[in-house]
Amino acid sequence: MTQDSGQPGAPNVVVVTTMKDEGAYILDWISHYKSIGVSDFVIFTNECSDPTDHILRCLHRMGVIEHRFSRVVRRGPHKSALMWAEYEPKVNNADWVLVIDVDEYLQINSGDGTLPGLLAERADADAVSFVWRIFGNAGVGTVDHPPVPQAFVLAEPAAGLQDEHRFFKTAFRKNGKFTRMGVHRPFLADTAGEVNWQLADGTRLPEDELEGALYVRGGYGYSAAQLNHYALRSRDGFLNKKARGRANHFTSSIEPSYWHKFDRNEEEDRRLADNFSAALQIKEDLLQDANLREYHEMALVWHRRKGRKARISKDGQEFLNSLDDSRKTA
Repeated sequence: MTQDSGQPGAPNVVVVTTMKDEGAYILDWISHYKSIGVSDFVIFTNECSDPTDHILRCLHRMGVIEHRFSRVVRRGPHKSALMWAEYEPKVNNADWVLVIDVDEYLQINSGDGTLPGLLAERADADAVSFVWRIFGNAGVGTVDHPPVPQAFVLAEPAAGLQDEHRFFKTAFRKNGKFTRMGVHRPFLADTAGEVNWQLADGTRLPEDELEGALYVRGGYGYSAAQLNHYALRSRDGFLNKKARGRANHFTSSIEPSYWHKFDRNEEEDRRLADNFSAALQIKEDLLQDANLREYHEMALVWHRRKGRKARISKDGQEFLNSLDDSRKTA
């Protein structure tokens, strides 16, 4: 079911993530990463209200993923999950670890189209960072849309402005040079010595940026791969996300400025949308499990209803009106 890299001895990659109320999006996301060669997933959840936990328990039973209920401590849901992930056998036995979110789809633009294949080409790298390319809302209203990469094909310009910084997420090798996982990047061990940290196209990060860099300015490495970031998705989906809160923080709310930051629709990029058939086939294969199909359909209903309620609520109306007002004055 997972697409194998064409290269012999391609590395094993485990994806680590945390989710809350993402049931409508799980199967497309997992199917995508399986289609580009990811072999293992360790997924943490906490306090879900939708069928997310049920979907993940089914996938766990089917042997597709490892699902864990996370105990959240002071550092917040996301960072707590990454702390617990350090004890997972799948993580400790992997060649490479990639921490990534359900609204992020890695688009491989070179080689055999797989993540293991790309990492095999970076044989001398200790870490490879994939730079965000932000995809906007494109005027989509409800959650009744095709899979995210096919529904949202308008993005920020690939070239970027001069010195424009863009954040990245990082795959890192389990070779002792990193002490623990982070949301955007791993942390260097005191005994790491020389670290070869590259972007997707093989460009090395400068030595003076290895300690704490979370982004790059220009030269994003998109010719090899880009990390499509669908932070908004549909309006209803965004209102659901706003009600849920941010994964990295206990109390941080999502304000209109967040929408404006991530609503980038200047340039069309259909490459992932037009090459999503392998993921759709994997999804269909997974849905042959009757319990999984039932919970997936329940999740779609839940997100539709939740989105409709959020849209007509006082908070939802005020938020949407603020977006419309800002668009008129732009």
